[in-house]
Amino acid sequence: MKRFLTAASLGLFCMAVPLAFAQDKHTHAAHSHGAGTLELSVQAGKVSGNFEIPMESLLGHEHLPRTEAQKKAMAQLQSGLAAADYFMTLPAAAQCKQISLKASSSMFEGKKSEHSDLDIDFAFDCAQPAALTEIRIALFAKHARLKTLKVDMVGPKGQKSVTLTAKNPVLRF
Repeated sequence: MKRFLTAASLGLFCMAVPLAFAQDKHTHAAHSHGAGTLELSVQAGKVSGNFEIPMESLLGHEHLPRTEAQKKAMAQLQSGLAAADYFMTLPAAAQCKQISLKASSSMFEGKKSEHSDLDIDFAFDCAQPAALTEIRIALFAKHARLKTLKVDMVGPKGQKSVTLTAKNPVLRF
């Protein structure tokens, strides 16, 4: 019985450790100005993922807004993030509907931070999954400080990792 309990405890520990790291993914990502990340899943008509981008790459600063211009820029960013087409566009032929969208940042909450990021979690359901052939990252056109976006994805053709740029803002799969 003692061996069974020890084995069971070890098994639970081995399952809990990866879960703890998975839940804390945002605190361990590299923070590099001008560069963001996108984790993406495109499977069976479902598109979901998470962007993580330094606020400096979007606003030009990571401190709480001080000037009227900074306050206006942050308000514009927050209002733009209410709709997914502010940061990405999916093919119209895929007939995708936004299921969920959550944009968060310590700056939006008025919290001071040395390195503030924007996290965007999103999900879509697409009626015509065969038309899901690409995603255009609209953030590049709106935020010139954003230079690169590292994309790790699982899609219809398997896993892939690419880096998108302002000159090449389209993820094809």
